[in-house]
Amino acid sequence: MQICSVSVEGFRCLANITNVPVLPQTVLTGQNEGGKSALLDALNFLLHGTALSERDLTYVSDGVVQEPVHSEDAVAPHARVPQTTVMGDFTLNANEQQHFALPERVQIRRRFRPEAGAFLEIRRRVCRIPELRDLEAVKLAGLKELAATHGVEPVGQLNARNSWEQPLRELAQRMEQVDAWVAADSEVAAAMPSMVYFKGDSVQAPEAVVQSLLNSRLREYTRADEVAKRVADLEGYLAESLTPDIDSIRGHIAQRCALPSVELDPQVQVRPALVGVELNIVDSQGRRFPLSSAGTGRSRRISLALWESSNDLGQDQAQEGPASDVVFVYDEPDTHLDYSHQRRIMALIQLQSSRPNARVIVATHSLNLIDGVDISSVVHLRTHEGQVRAEVLSEDSADIDVRRHLSTIATTLGFRNSVLLHERFFVAVEGVSETSAFPILFRKHAGYPIQSAGICLWAGGSNEGALRFAKFLKEHGRDVAFVVDKDSRANQKHVFRDAKLKEHGFDPTEECFYLGSPNELEDLFTDGDWADTANALWKPNTERGAWQPAEIEALRSGKFSSQLLGLFKAGSDDGPQNKEDLMVGIAAHLGKDRIPAALSAIFNSLIDRAQNAGPHLW
Repeated sequence: MQICSVSVEGFRCLANITNVPVLPQTVLTGQNEGGKSALLDALNFLLHGTALSERDLTYVSDGVVQEPVHSEDAVAPHARVPQTTVMGDFTLNANEQQHFALPERVQIRRRFRPEAGAFLEIRRRVCRIPELRDLEAVKLAGLKELAATHGVEPVGQLNARNSWEQPLRELAQRMEQVDAWVAADSEVAAAMPSMVYFKGDSVQAPEAVVQSLLNSRLREYTRADEVAKRVADLEGYLAESLTPDIDSIRGHIAQRCALPSVELDPQVQVRPALVGVELNIVDSQGRRFPLSSAGTGRSRRISLALWESSNDLGQDQAQEGPASDVVFVYDEPDTHLDYSHQRRIMALIQLQSSRPNARVIVATHSLNLIDGVDISSVVHLRTHEGQVRAEVLSEDSADIDVRRHLSTIATTLGFRNSVLLHERFFVAVEGVSETSAFPILFRKHAGYPIQSAGICLWAGGSNEGALRFAKFLKEHGRDVAFVVDKDSRANQKHVFRDAKLKEHGFDPTEECFYLGSPNELEDLFTDGDWADTANALWKPNTERGAWQPAEIEALRSGKFSSQLLGLFKAGSDDGPQNKEDLMVGIAAHLGKDRIPAALSAIFNSLIDRAQNAGPHLW
């Protein structure tokens, strides 16, 4: 059984967050105190039933989520959400579907209420009448009462439980079926994936890492048929051992309360667990001492080695037989690690996520880790109006093909994951000439880099996918604009012509800035600017004199940029080789006072737009 997504309600800062994908490789990003660790702890509660307390409930005030009050003496001024609910969508393999009589995809949830504790439930087709659903939990006397109520006759000995339960079960199957949440039995709970949890603070405590690894393996051994039978026998033995104590309690109650009979049926459960690990180091001279006194540097290296060993344990398990499903969780594993060690973690994540039975989730602030995975694997948690929400690069999170296509476009256009997640304003230009020259000219104009203004510049070229991606960004809360040559407006071959922009939902008069006097960016610079730049950077051949403004002016009747490039390329041994060289040359050579006024005006407009842009939710 493998988990595909998780939803959380009423857990710490996660008031209501739905359908967070759990992929073979998932990276959680977001601000500090933004819910990353809370989401991982919620997943641990769902899969392992870790203990919760009233402090883990979400507190709200005037519709705004508040952190729980942790002081024992403090009085919470906020209303408390009555319960925590963590629900997962799971897929079952063919054997599990047959064994549990369940479809391929099911929902399982674990709820916690302070007055009732935690309980695991599964949504499945059951009888419409609630009292006929969980017959195995009903006592013999209760089965007889149900049989009398529904006119069911026993099929065997009157004192045999199955004589009453079997006809009642057949009745329930014949009656109307509905989808409902019912208690999940121990077999379903055992089939859920195990979770190996590596917390960031475990870098300082390798013992905790060892304990997490061995506990995971201990759960795997407990699931084996032979071990499960031994555990069941032990539970039966312990329950039987309580018989004299139960009889004493029953008799006391019956006597004190004047009752004819009291039933008391103990439910004994044995769950092996590793309660602690002692880790010692032996030095080269044979001296033995606890790891805690070995220094933090060595502890960090040992923790990383332990994380890597988790994959070896999984491989050993796979060789022994069918591998159980597992979720590897890393909470800020890059803490205190240099780049080379972060690269080792990235390699480990890639290796573990390649296993068909594994999921890997990493919560991190590291741009190296964020940019090291496919953008479709990134889940960004953002606090908006007091509530945590999840952003995923997807037009439809259920459509994996759409996710992959958008990811491919983002990669082709040169977007890093961190840029897509955090930049506020995306500006598309025609090609590499603009993306190379604009940052130089912008810095001279504004006095600071274009990135500092919150502007992400990208070259769309003639790529139809660029417009599709721009449309996607706009539809999901990102501000987008275009800066293109004027001659593109009516050029039928150009991807940024007005008709094409309108087709993709953009208003050319409001979201597009046009350059050229009259046609293109190169037109904006004067004949003198071009002549001065050429004389400084592209010395003319010896057989001719210095470049003159008049010969530049003569080129403006045709395709100016192409003729300009041809002139300098042919007339100088050091001439520009392409239009990118041409534009970078003049951008680097000119001073701030010679930047064309039309271009300065566009830069000012972009700055204003960026200041009022996002960040927005996807």
